[in-house]
Amino acid sequence: MLTSQKILSLVGKEPGRAIAGAVAFHLDNMRTGMNGRIGPDSHRRFLAEMEQTARTAPAPTASYLHPADMARVRASSPNSAAKTGLSPADLMWIDRLPRDPEQVSHDDAVTLAGLAREVSSMTNPSDARLIESVWVPVREVHDRRSAQADAAAAAATPAPNVPSSTLAALADSIEAEVPGLTHAEALQRAGTALDEVLTTRRKALEDRMMSAAWKGTSADLATERRTAVTRDPATASPVRF
Repeated sequence: MLTSQKILSLVGKEPGRAIAGAVAFHLDNMRTGMNGRIGPDSHRRFLAEMEQTARTAPAPTASYLHPADMARVRASSPNSAAKTGLSPADLMWIDRLPRDPEQVSHDDAVTLAGLAREVSSMTNPSDARLIESVWVPVREVHDRRSAQADAAAAAATPAPNVPSSTLAALADSIEAEVPGLTHAEALQRAGTALDEVLTTRRKALEDRMMSAAWKGTSADLATERRTAVTRDPATASPVRF
């Protein structure tokens, strides 16, 4: 038998492999009667509908691999070596990069991000300024791409799909958990609890959309501020982009 919290937990999550595994586990227990978990028909109907929902759910969108994040992972590797400044080979490589930050390959962006992490402005300020002038425009490009990927992933997230048997299954669990409760009272509590879970899930999705939009706006504003400074002859310093 499913507890009310287990039902609410299953409904509150996005359908996918994790949900499919949990549903299959509970269905198997229902069918075999393991551990005395044979429950009411409403629970079996609920799990069967959840299984169908999980099976037909779209595959999750892959996360965007931001070069700065990849460089951070590489820096944590035990094989990574400290760098005190740019070598002649580094300078030649930087000079050969495309002038348009949009055209810099992802692999090259990861390398740039790594150099920006490794070269200290305290010990080698001139090299640090050079790397910063090249890396920052490229980082802003990837900040925007990351925001676009986040927005696409949020938009592709399916709306809460509540099986038609959810309310009955939840009411049966609540009625079993609270002795003396009438079925009508259990139904009322089930409706309230279900509304709260769905509201929380919808709010989380809205927050993801807003976060992605703000990330994109922040990247645009950063580019605006940087290009406004470099356009001003009185304040601009020589930069590569």
